[in-house]
Amino acid sequence: MSEDTRILLIEDSEDDALLIERVMEKGGLSVTIKRVCDGIEMRRALEDDSWDAILCDYMMPEFSVEDAMKELEIKDLDLPFIIVSGTISDEVAVEMMHAGAHDYLTKNNLSRLVPAIRREIGEAEQRRKRRATEQALRESERKHRMLVESLTDTVFVMGKKGEISELYSQTGLIPDASPGKHIAQKLSDLFPEVVVSRFMDTTSEVLESQFALSFEHSLDTRGIQKWFSISVSPHEDGKRVVVVMRDISDLKKAEEEARAAHNIALLYQDITGHDIRNYLQAIIIASDLLCIDESDATRISLLDHIGASVTECSELISSVQSTAALLTTPSEKMSLDSSLKRCLDVFSKDHKDVVIEKRIKKKKAIVNADSFLNHLIMNMLSNAMKYNENTPKRIWVELDEVEGGYAVTIADDGPGISASMKENLLDPERRSGGIGIHQCVQITNKYSGTFDILDRIDGDYTQGAMFRFWLPKTN
Repeated sequence: MSEDTRILLIEDSEDDALLIERVMEKGGLSVTIKRVCDGIEMRRALEDDSWDAILCDYMMPEFSVEDAMKELEIKDLDLPFIIVSGTISDEVAVEMMHAGAHDYLTKNNLSRLVPAIRREIGEAEQRRKRRATEQALRESERKHRMLVESLTDTVFVMGKKGEISELYSQTGLIPDASPGKHIAQKLSDLFPEVVVSRFMDTTSEVLESQFALSFEHSLDTRGIQKWFSISVSPHEDGKRVVVVMRDISDLKKAEEEARAAHNIALLYQDITGHDIRNYLQAIIIASDLLCIDESDATRISLLDHIGASVTECSELISSVQSTAALLTTPSEKMSLDSSLKRCLDVFSKDHKDVVIEKRIKKKKAIVNADSFLNHLIMNMLSNAMKYNENTPKRIWVELDEVEGGYAVTIADDGPGISASMKENLLDPERRSGGIGIHQCVQITNKYSGTFDILDRIDGDYTQGAMFRFWLPKTN
């Protein structure tokens, strides 16, 4: 309540108005009073100013209490309305209270006037706050309803026994999914047994762990087989789950088409690789025949070069064919340090002229990977010595824990790689350096890792190159 209480007094007697004002002042109420006598003056006062309460005489010849309350109703105002009258029967007073008055007093007993005004102004304020809260709630519900109605998913709330307590469906998945239609129905009334079983198993896990789970399942909807992604999340009450079903049939179709195209590409790759190998075999046989009783050293050198090139072509075909399976090979938990040690053992036996310094600082370095992890490591080791003409060749290998994952670096003392060449090697459109580096990038991308080419001595590429890959750790 403000310090200066604004009172609109409907009273035709000036003496009674002075009496009421004096009672309020004696009661400690600082007031600003405007007296009106008829409907025109009341309407003008309501339009021109705001008021904290209205006091109204009951006995006026030209303007009644009912008329005054009607003016408030027309203006849609909720103001404390207190009747102050010379004489009024209890029956009339009760009738007026039912009509909308908040209290009534007689002019010969105004001791309750100030407390009544304060009480009714306080209650009017509470009503205003309650209406504002209710309006905000209605607005929130309206927005929520609009959001739900715009969904293209099927959403419902379900208990642990499969009973549906709330349902929203815009997909046609559940026939006649109007609000309240399927409330208290069982999941078994709407879906096949095999789907219900999967639902119930997932629901039990979600309620026990209070973590969301999801799965995919096919359903026959009006004679059409569709695929759905089904997410089951714990409800805020902890006793029910919220289910969101999304039609992913188009995505599944696209996946099938991509898989079919991939299989066709693999088929042509196998056929092409097989035919090229046959031609390469013919070249090797012809080269061997030409080498018989050959005394020309230059010609022998050229034939050796042909043989070496054929071998590299065959290895390239094998590498491409093996990497083609990268996308379809499932990942699993693997020990990065164990894989690195095995690769180093194999590499050391095949390259005894290479001096290897290794620092494996982390044991039990577990990552999500597959069999191509070994291919990645061996490829990096081969690149580290491929163009190195030093005797002996030196390679530094390190495994360490870095930024939530594990980093493997393989450095060499070879001729190094310039900055522009580094960019070319990592750009698949430049086609620089053969397929090996691009395979390394593709493999680390699959493992959600990164691959980099750096200088062994930072800032001086002539001191050798350093290949580095990082993979996120897993528990």
